[in-house]
Amino acid sequence: MEGSTLRELLVAQDEAWRTRPLLRRLYGQWYEEIGARLSDSAGPTIELGAGIGRFKARFPFTVATDIERTPWADDVADAEALPYEDRSVANLVLIDVFHHIPRPARFFDEARRVLAPGGRVLILDPYCSPLSTPAYQLLHEERTDLAGPGLEDDPSIASSILASNQARATVIFFRKLEDFRRQWPELGLVERCRFALLLYPLSGGFSGRRLVPAALSRPLSVLERFLSPLAPLAAFRCLVVLERSQDDR
Repeated sequence: MEGSTLRELLVAQDEAWRTRPLLRRLYGQWYEEIGARLSDSAGPTIELGAGIGRFKARFPFTVATDIERTPWADDVADAEALPYEDRSVANLVLIDVFHHIPRPARFFDEARRVLAPGGRVLILDPYCSPLSTPAYQLLHEERTDLAGPGLEDDPSIASSILASNQARATVIFFRKLEDFRRQWPELGLVERCRFALLLYPLSGGFSGRRLVPAALSRPLSVLERFLSPLAPLAAFRCLVVLERSQDDR
């Protein structure tokens, strides 16, 4: 993937979206979960790294942005240097984007600056559990390194806009959460949850091998709910919600 251009990647993702009904169903459910958690503070909802724009298709009030101009983006925005006024944004949505940010500390500084009081950061990203970590490392082309930098700059990610470390959210929000809290007390943790134990890996995601037909999604969803207590051991995804405090501390 790192050898491809962003446009080539997005064209491939658009094709996968159109031809993989289980993938559409899963992401559609995740979009609804994010939508239910959006802040109603004054200001726009900005999606960073909007990709093929499917979140905006579900929530049309969203401003879809990407790191460079694409057919699906309304505007260009760099997560480390956001083009918005102080305290002017209601939500920053990052779906499969956070692990591509080479300098997360700069992003959190920017989020603290641009979010209105009560505004939120909503991050949907890979989660590295004992089960998903070797699966990501063996079967996924993106880097997955739990020993890599957490809040620190990662030069390997800075080398390309498509480079990443899929373990980033796991390290920051599950393994070293207190480090984050000390540095950004204004960005309070509202929620962190782990999910996607079964259907997501079986779906093949955007580029992997599809192991089950979409027709089995309903019974497998029931089984996945039954297995949800095993999320710390087997989850493939996580959702993190941060909220800007009403007053600086």
